[in-house]
Parts: sequence; structure tokens; C-alpha cells
Amino acid sequence: MQRYDLIIIGAGISGMTAAMGAVKAGIKKILIIEREPNVGGIINQCIHNGFGEKFFGHEVTGPEYIDFIERELEKLSIEIILNTTVLDVTRGKVVTYVNSKEGVKDVTSCAIIFAMGAKEQYLGNIVIPTNGLTGIFTVGEAHRIINLDGYLPGRKTIIIAKDKWGFIVARRLIIEGGNVEGVVIEKTFNEMNDDEINNIIDGFDIPIIENSRVIEIEGETRIKKVEIMNLNSKVIEKKKCDSLLLSVGFVPENSIIKNLGININSEILGPEVVDFETSVEGFFACGNIIYGEKALHMKETDGIECGTKAAEYIHR
Repeated sequence: MQRYDLIIIGAGISGMTAAMGAVKAGIKKILIIEREPNVGGIINQCIHNGFGEKFFGHEVTGPEYIDFIERELEKLSIEIILNTTVLDVTRGKVVTYVNSKEGVKDVTSCAIIFAMGAKEQYLGNIVIPTNGLTGIFTVGEAHRIINLDGYLPGRKTIIIAKDKWGFIVARRLIIEGGNVEGVVIEKTFNEMNDDEINNIIDGFDIPIIENSRVIEIEGETRIKKVEIMNLNSKVIEKKKCDSLLLSVGFVPENSIIKNLGININSEILGPEVVDFETSVEGFFACGNIIYGEKALHMKETDGIECGTKAAEYIHR
């Protein structure tokens, strides 16, 4: 069985930078396993500035940030395998994975870092029925469709927003020639607004519908209209649209760690960590898997310190 000093599961920005931290702390043989065909994770679809200030001294776009880190990993000769799914991880630190080139394979290491990130998931915060109609997407899906696939989810869009990401996608839609019919928020805009959101929407005429909630959708095969209720006055207005973007929950990808008996944080729904180490010795975690929804409001979620902590454990 092939043995490594450190195995990192997930090649998003936290997993990639964790490898950098480990190398700088003296770890030589590192394997990063990624299920997608490319590295970078969710930041690939974030083409606005807001990343990498720690490395560059100024903010760059997500793809620029990833490109820099990927080139750094190449210089450090860190092994990365893509299009690979992890099937199992044991307490003995044996990782079983599968891909089209190697089939099913077991590898082992002195320590393992979980950096699988988080995914959008409905958590009961959307109370309208969304089945049966096209034109309904999550905010994250819309980012991917616009920035990676190159087309608009719709021409007349209503967005349910709970943070800056709803406003970022609203701005992006307008830049690409779409129309935003309204950004619906349950709070007042003053309660949500900050310098970052102000910078996002500055110069864009984005209609904000505050203290409100979408309570009904209408359409036959595709969404055609929504009903929006003001939470204070209870007045309901109808707005025409051909797409609806939903801000849903952001939940850690923790399926492969469940059998390890690692303690799970009941609020975040990811592994509990102390100095990035989980409750099971030799297993570490970093990035969105330990921050969950909090990551949406954080500037940096790199894994350098996690890689350093894993290296300290390996050197013991």
C-alpha cells in the first residue's frame, strides 16, 4: 500500500493552502485528492475581487487566486489527483478512493486533513413550493451558470438574498444584460448593509424589497410570477419574472467522516476542531467544512495554519 506523510481530501483553496503550510513546515510526501476535474472548488465561480489579500497585499478575483496557488503547488511538487472520489476513510488512516485510471485503490498516511468544503442545501428557510417549475435556482447555481457556463438563468430575475452573495449575483446579472426585478430581504436594508455590500451595488440600480418574503410562485412549466408579502403591513404584491434565485443553507460536506466517530459541531454541522485537529487524533479539518455558513461572511478561509498543525503532529 502506498504511504504518504499527509493526505488532504479536497483541493479547494483551503486544501491547497494546507498543503503549502505543511510543506513549509517540513512535510515532503503529500497527496491531495479532488473529486472535480479541476482544483479551486467554489472560488472558481467567483470572478469578482475579494480574495488573496494575505498573499498579494491586495484583493484579486477567485480564478486569479487559484491560479497563483496552483502554480505554487507545482513548484513544491505536491501530488494532486483529480476526478477521484473518496469511498472510505478508516481510523487507521487508510483512504480508499476510485477513479477511471486506477480503479479502486487504498493509500495511507500519518495524518489526514479534511478540506471537502460545503454545499448549498435546503434547510427550511425557503417556505414556498419550488417543485415542478423551471427557472428556479440557488444563488450558488446562478453564479456557476453565469460565470462558468456563460449564460443567464433568466432575463427578469427575482433574488431572495440573505447576505452579500445575493447582491453579487444581482450585479453580475445586470453586467451580463439581464434585469433584476427585485432583491427580496427579510430585514431592513440598513440591518444588512455594510461597506462591502455598498461597494457591490454602487452604480447599479438594483431594486431592494426589504422587510418582505416571497410567499407564492406562479407559472405553468416555467416560473412567470411571484407573490411578495411585506412582513410589517402584510400587503401582497405580484411581480413578473422568468427566474427566481434562492439563498439557501451552506452545509459542510461531512459524509465521509461519519463512520470515524468524529465529534460534529451541532451549529455548523461540520467537525469540531481545536487548533484544526478533530476529536480523533491525527485527523484535521480546515476551510468551509469547519466554518459552514460562517464562511460566506469571512474574508480568508485558507488552510495554511491547518497544514502547519498537521505537520507538527507528524513530526512528533
